[in-house]
Amino acid sequence: MILAFESLGASTTYLRPEQMVSEFGKGAFAVHGHGLSPIEVDAVVLRDIGFSITIEQFLRRVSTFKHVEMLGIPVVNPVDGLVLARNKHLSLLTLAKHGIPVPRTAVVEDPYTAYRIAQSWGSIVIKPIVGSMGFGALKLDDPDTAFVVAKTLAQLGQPIYIQQYVRKPNRDIRAFVVGSEVVAAYYRVQQGSWKTNIAQGARAVPMDRVPREVEELAIRCCEVLKLHYAGVDIAESDEGYVVLEVNASPGWRGLVAATGVNPALHIARYVLDLARR
Repeated sequence: MILAFESLGASTTYLRPEQMVSEFGKGAFAVHGHGLSPIEVDAVVLRDIGFSITIEQFLRRVSTFKHVEMLGIPVVNPVDGLVLARNKHLSLLTLAKHGIPVPRTAVVEDPYTAYRIAQSWGSIVIKPIVGSMGFGALKLDDPDTAFVVAKTLAQLGQPIYIQQYVRKPNRDIRAFVVGSEVVAAYYRVQQGSWKTNIAQGARAVPMDRVPREVEELAIRCCEVLKLHYAGVDIAESDEGYVVLEVNASPGWRGLVAATGVNPALHIARYVLDLARR
């Protein structure tokens, strides 16, 4: 991202969330970066808040970036949208509420309930409620195996996020949205695994043409979740297009390899335009 901004003639500053200071009260209302000088920026690109952190650290960082927004500084992606997208349960629930097709999903804490769901639904996927790149996701066809997995998660204090497996033609679509435009899209083709994540070995294949319905669906997802940009994963199911996930901190190695499009440049142009408004 830094190189993209610099190629457009913009100066950049890299800030670590753990080094930022939110100060307020008694006339003070500022966010400091390195040291104790208020940040002086036109916009902030927030790629992520961090993963291996405590709930207290997470809340502090969310509050700090909310403080940045209160100062009138655009944050891309907005912290509320970033947090919403990171929560698979709430993000897909929100999409479903707005009429966007998503897989049949249940979120429980009781392994016996998970067992009965697996009996009823057939092939299921159990995945972490917070996670990325397909790590920790399991496709299960046997209810007893599902029970063992669900019981283990319950013993670890983890919720059990279950989706009915969406049958698709050994691939799905990653559409990359910036603003109100799909800047590029490609197929993620399975390679010896049911997973289509590039990080899990899937192959990136260019699309000859991005269907209008895919474009509209991906853009609508970003509008609903209030994201400036995102990678939207869409499956071609027997019943039509289904949104599997919306990633507010997407990688783009597969996108660049398949399409030659560098989304960092599109994001940088968008942020600079936003800062000028």
